[in-house]
Amino acid sequence: MRSPTVADAPRISELIGSWDIARWLVRVPYPYRINHAIAWVERSNQERAASMGWPFIMVRVEDQAIIGSMDLSLEPDRITGALGYWIGEPYWNLGYATEAARAVIEFAFDTLSLETVTASALPDNARSIRVLEKAGLSYVDSRPEETTERGRVDTDFFAVSRATWLSSR
Repeated sequence: MRSPTVADAPRISELIGSWDIARWLVRVPYPYRINHAIAWVERSNQERAASMGWPFIMVRVEDQAIIGSMDLSLEPDRITGALGYWIGEPYWNLGYATEAARAVIEFAFDTLSLETVTASALPDNARSIRVLEKAGLSYVDSRPEETTERGRVDTDFFAVSRATWLSSR
């Protein structure tokens, strides 16, 4: 994983621009264009500089192909991080998302010393829920989320505490 750059924008917009990806992402506009990807990269750089967010581009080891994105955003309490991700359809069911989620959770606890990592998924997104569970998060409850892009959306909420993560190692 690495930080995103503006040069990544065409590949990002190509992958996330698929309705099969975008329909599962409540905070992503559709259709997703290169200008959206450029704006995301610029916002990502600002968040990282402010130590409020850590966006990563997932790249395949063997050829450095961009396959998706995984990010951690610091919550206002500054002890909780929210995990978010998407992965391009050609890379589904290959373990990449779970591997990346575990790496970002480890970063959250070991490097940032956070107390909790959370994530949400649409209730009918079984693939995403499975990734979160395999990465160590547990279902907490269902909650509505207010989004600019989709309005009010019901989501399933997941979390893992530092203590639970450390005890499962």
